[in-house]
Amino acid sequence: MASPGLIDHPAPLAPPPAPLASAGAAVRLRDGSRVTLRPATPGDEAALGEFLAGMCPEARRLRFFSGAANTDMAAHWAVAMGADRYGLIATDAAGAIVAHASYVQLQVPRGEPTRAEVAVEVADRLHGCGLGTILIERLARVAERRGIVTLTAEVLPENRAMLDVFRDGFDARLTFREGLDSVQFPAANWRLARERFA
Repeated sequence: MASPGLIDHPAPLAPPPAPLASAGAAVRLRDGSRVTLRPATPGDEAALGEFLAGMCPEARRLRFFSGAANTDMAAHWAVAMGADRYGLIATDAAGAIVAHASYVQLQVPRGEPTRAEVAVEVADRLHGCGLGTILIERLARVAERRGIVTLTAEVLPENRAMLDVFRDGFDARLTFREGLDSVQFPAANWRLARERFA
């Protein structure tokens, strides 16, 4: 997904939901394994860079639209903090990062509903376990609390699994343009995804 622009009028900053305190919240995946979710911090940069570099080339291509993405730069960008962005880290029982997701608020004309672009990456071994859905649901919950109305993403058409997450979990609308599927759904649809995943 392309790096979105910054807003020129920041949304009011609200605290994240209680379950995602800095200590983390344990969640169970479809395969019975457990991961801990917590907010991303700048201290995660090195470990996140290693996680991104360790993704298989195809997974990196689907996420960054290039198998040769600069994963160190992506990690640096992903853990940046501010009123216009929020990120989550998932760790396994050993404390290793197994997934990351974030949103960045997009620049919109004054008076239009606020929007943010979401991105997610999950360890190859946890694909299909529901972790992507959980991360996006938690991000959407935080985004809505911060006044963001709509979430968007750009996905390669061949990334069927990610498109299914957005479509089946969040009732996202997909529009194909310039070789990409553009995804859009209300931030409020986190409630729908939570109900479906449960």
